[in-house]
Amino acid sequence: MTYRPIGARIIAYVAVGCFAVMFVVIAAALPDEVRASISPPQLVTLLSVFIGALAVLHGIGRTRVRTDNTGLHILNGYRRHDLVWAEVISIELGRDAPWAVIDTTDGEAVSVMAIQAADGTRARAAVRRLRAEIADHS
Repeated sequence: MTYRPIGARIIAYVAVGCFAVMFVVIAAALPDEVRASISPPQLVTLLSVFIGALAVLHGIGRTRVRTDNTGLHILNGYRRHDLVWAEVISIELGRDAPWAVIDTTDGEAVSVMAIQAADGTRARAAVRRLRAEIADHS
């Protein structure tokens, strides 16, 4: 099973497109004298902020959780967690929690940003499926 959020992915990648269009439109709309007065450090700063925003949004868009015979593979942005089934105790999607959390045998709580409460019944169904898989591998 592979699960990815819907709402967060849509928002992240639409925002990437909007930022790119906005960046190009603003650059094209600047008068020539203003464009000519932008120094290299200013240009580097603008590009760094733009690339940083794109990296954050891409990290949000690429979140996922995948299961296989060995365990759970969670990708939260740019951080990966690989848990074998024996390490996983439970998964919960709390009433006011933004995303699901997995409790592990070593006392760690691993966020599963791919299963977001904003996805509603789809997220709750994913938690139920993961609970069933956890039970099957216990």
